[in-house]
Amino acid sequence: MNIRAKRFNTTATLVLTTCVSALLATPAFAADKDASAMADHAKKGSITVTQSKVIDAAPDEVWSTVRDFDALSLWHPAVESSDIAKGENNKPGAQRHLTLSDGGTVDEQLISWDDAGMSYSYKILGGVLPVSNYVSTIAVEAEGDERSRLIWKGQFDPAEGQTADKAKTVITSVYDAGLNNVDTMMSGD
Repeated sequence: MNIRAKRFNTTATLVLTTCVSALLATPAFAADKDASAMADHAKKGSITVTQSKVIDAAPDEVWSTVRDFDALSLWHPAVESSDIAKGENNKPGAQRHLTLSDGGTVDEQLISWDDAGMSYSYKILGGVLPVSNYVSTIAVEAEGDERSRLIWKGQFDPAEGQTADKAKTVITSVYDAGLNNVDTMMSGD
């Protein structure tokens, strides 16, 4: 390897290490050692969808609505039930089984959970959604004293036999339905 290639490899490694360190230091992506190990094994897809909603409620109020990994059925209108199938709720490695209103099911695993940072990340293990390599984060951020931004971000690939547009449309609709329902719940409408 010549000097120029060595210098490039050293620079590229330094830049990559700095970017990864900055990402892991961000509250919405911070995780303990076990969760980081799991996240390393979670293959993320090439499509990214990020939806957010500003909600007229304090961040701790919004977080108390969405924080529990086993409580998606309490705030997402398409989820009939959300049960922990393996592990302990809100502990990385926990698995939940979702039953949707139409009878479909989705199995997911918690990758990280940060109560102080008001975020958690999970991956889909299997189910009816038209995606693969799905990894997602739900986070709450302050937007002033009595307002919050609820963020739902996912990375995925289309499932075999599905188009990228179909996968993106479905996930965007899932996120929007959940975010809008939390907003409605918080406003008391």
